[in-house]
Amino acid sequence: MADAPEMRAAAPPPQRILVAGDWHGDQAWALNVIKRVPQLLAAERTRLVLQLGDFGIWAGPDGRRYLAAVGWALEQVGAQLWFLDGNHEDFTLLDAAAGVVGGGGRVQVAPGIFHLPRGHRWAWHGRTWLACGGGVSLDRAARTEGRDWWPQEEITPAQAAAITGGGRVEVLACHDCPSGVRHAFGRPPRGWAPADLARNDAHRQRLQQIADAVQPAHVLHGHLHRAYQRDCDFGYGLASAKPPAIRAGPAVGADRFKPLAATIAGSCSWTSMSRW
Repeated sequence: MADAPEMRAAAPPPQRILVAGDWHGDQAWALNVIKRVPQLLAAERTRLVLQLGDFGIWAGPDGRRYLAAVGWALEQVGAQLWFLDGNHEDFTLLDAAAGVVGGGGRVQVAPGIFHLPRGHRWAWHGRTWLACGGGVSLDRAARTEGRDWWPQEEITPAQAAAITGGGRVEVLACHDCPSGVRHAFGRPPRGWAPADLARNDAHRQRLQQIADAVQPAHVLHGHLHRAYQRDCDFGYGLASAKPPAIRAGPAVGADRFKPLAATIAGSCSWTSMSRW
């Protein structure tokens, strides 16, 4: 995996980006999203897709073909992709790449494709953004450690402490959904073990503790495969939640089939691609 080049000094921060939810290594769907970039980000000199985890980092020929195809598609439209780690990634590969950090603290895993490690911060238009990947595989019982499941999927207490020590942010981009964003779920499948359901609840609470500490005005998340926008009271003021994004004030949830076009200059706004 190659080192990331330094961002060109002349490249301005984007005014508008595309935010996408879980792709799970689905090459056809990823290319379907990327091919719309010229239409949705036509005025941008810096075209960027922000992907909120379960991007699809996998070993073997299929994983390499997926990365190559996504990188090629991004090159054709003059875009980059920044992704968070989800719970369905090969963390052996991500950990191997972590020692090769390029410009701005991002880790390049393929041409045009950059991983945002947990706790990574960056600034656009005077706002601080925070990346916080990680989640729980509720189907852990059906997976094999080292083949399609890794314990690194969860945010650890040590990672949470390091992240919160960095101070407040305006936008939290995460894979999992903080527990303060309420959702109604149906009866879980029989294959989901009670211990994994408990892990999931604890992980969402840990992410909420991070949100309470850094106090974002906007939260963006994936994981639930639900598209919505909602204002949430986290106790320090409104947060906006949106999937594939959540904001603290508005919360945003991202669905893989409904990417968001996000205007990030001025007052942040999010437009779901409902007719996608």
